[in-house]
Amino acid sequence: MKKYNLIAIAGAAVLLCSCIPSINPFYTVKDVVFDARLLGEWQEKDKSDNPDVWKFEGTTNKMYKLTITEKGDKQGRFNAHLFQLKQEYFLDLIPDDCNYATNQADLVTASMFPGHLLVRVPQLEPELKLAFFDFDWLQKHLEKNPKALAHHIEDKRIVLTAETRDLQKFVLKHLDELFEKPDEMIRRTNSVPAVTPPGSQ
Repeated sequence: MKKYNLIAIAGAAVLLCSCIPSINPFYTVKDVVFDARLLGEWQEKDKSDNPDVWKFEGTTNKMYKLTITEKGDKQGRFNAHLFQLKQEYFLDLIPDDCNYATNQADLVTASMFPGHLLVRVPQLEPELKLAFFDFDWLQKHLEKNPKALAHHIEDKRIVLTAETRDLQKFVLKHLDELFEKPDEMIRRTNSVPAVTPPGSQ
């Protein structure tokens, strides 16, 4: 039980409404794909005043380096994997670095973990569409069906503890209900970076 208490504390750090962390990845190696159309900088559509910006950079192993810049110049870096389940595309995001408060107790920092976050990608071009979990739906579903997917809830915070295979089955089964309406993002530049990481084909 102590293990899950620590996980729940960590969940508080990354849980922002529709961002529900998982201790296991949502993908397996065979699911990972690389698509150069994702590379470059994207910003929220119809928001000219301090839009969120997502910058995708390629690496040599089909992984993307993602830098997210939010209002107020808040920034976060992630390792991102684009993967495919049947005909659907998703992003698995995991923090690349976690900068905690400088006056925070070491014990709190020690209890944190870099959880996996899932984003559905219903469209890559001409606009990038990203859909996050519908927290309300998932919360109510798990309350009514607690065995539907392994998880831990503490103080209304959800952390998924299911194995990757079970996560994937659940996502595909509830694809229409599980995700919110997609957010739309547009390119900040007119060209797609030409560099494709070696071994990505």
